[in-house]
Amino acid sequence: MPDIAIVGAGVSGLHLALRLQQAGVSTTVYAERAPEEVAAGRPLSLPVRFGHTVRRERELGVAHWDQPENHTLGVRLVAPGDPDIHFLGRLDEPASGVDLRLYLPRLTADYLERGGRLEVLAPDAAEIDRVSGDHDLVVVASGRAARTGLFPRDPERSPYAGPQRILTAGLLHGIAPVEPGHIHFQVSEAGEIFSTRILTADGPVHGMVVEALPGGPLEQLASYDHLGDPAGFAKTLLGLVGEYAPQLRERVTDSEFGIVRPGDVIQGGLTPTVRRGWTTLPSGRPALALGDAWVLNDPLTGQGANLGSRCAFELAGLIVAGGPFDTAFAERASELLWRIAEPVVAWSNLNIGPPPEHLGGIFVAATGDQRVADAFVTNFNHPADMWEAVRSPEATGAWLERVTAAA
Repeated sequence: MPDIAIVGAGVSGLHLALRLQQAGVSTTVYAERAPEEVAAGRPLSLPVRFGHTVRRERELGVAHWDQPENHTLGVRLVAPGDPDIHFLGRLDEPASGVDLRLYLPRLTADYLERGGRLEVLAPDAAEIDRVSGDHDLVVVASGRAARTGLFPRDPERSPYAGPQRILTAGLLHGIAPVEPGHIHFQVSEAGEIFSTRILTADGPVHGMVVEALPGGPLEQLASYDHLGDPAGFAKTLLGLVGEYAPQLRERVTDSEFGIVRPGDVIQGGLTPTVRRGWTTLPSGRPALALGDAWVLNDPLTGQGANLGSRCAFELAGLIVAGGPFDTAFAERASELLWRIAEPVVAWSNLNIGPPPEHLGGIFVAATGDQRVADAFVTNFNHPADMWEAVRSPEATGAWLERVTAAA
């Protein structure tokens, strides 16, 4: 059996390590920070893991949060206009939102309890090259490592040169839960606001993500000093929610609304990027990219952790099938993984570009037909099917015909 180095202890790195561990493959995870540092640190992101990812967690024996009270059962989309768009679509499988500061240390503990090895490593090119000599293959699943230039940007697969949204995300008290539990997704001329239940070490709270169009009124949140003036930040956020997401505002108790812990806010913009899927290290050994080291999508479609998990399972299967783990293997694996990632990237990029008329047509149809609402929302769990449904006006028309003709 081979010996694999996995640089990065996020969702994709840990899912790969746990999957290989199940197959008896020797692995070492090289993490940027120790698990206790992750648990005590700032929030990393606010992912929702859709049903297929939760199912993979069951296969890995790490579905620690798979209880009804932690389930997200649908997506409510609201977009005022003429006509008004408003529908609640149901997922085909429950999703789940768990703070990564709770999720990642627990999965790391599972990996270590089963005999895995963990080392803390600065994920720069020199260190990655150094550890590569001790393993048959290096897989880099650290977003920080990508920023070192180890995996160059792939211009043919990266249409954007800068952020298309300016992001502010936070963990908040004072938003009433809903039944059935669902993601509230508000679309406006200023950008998008979505909110859902997130389980944290302090219990369930609400995660809110504001995706501001650059130069618009929502962008001010991304530069607000939330540490120096948390009350002012909460007041400004609440005012903007009232203006641009009034239905979500109705669920807020003003006296309780605020940031859960100091620093529980993420601010900034990211440029959607696909990097080269593999590289040759200075030593001449190949290294594969996975997760944020390879594909960075805008979080608008909620696919980051889900794509990372899916590709981790696929890559684990390729590794278990055997080497040699040379440049030919790296090139072949990279292209196979791109077949999975390509529709996710295309769908994500479609959503952050100019609003396509045929996508609006789906929203109008879903407002008046529960079958369409359910089929559209279910496709968050089936991103390749989602892309087939929205890739062109003709594809959307055919998809709507199929959905509405079904019993």
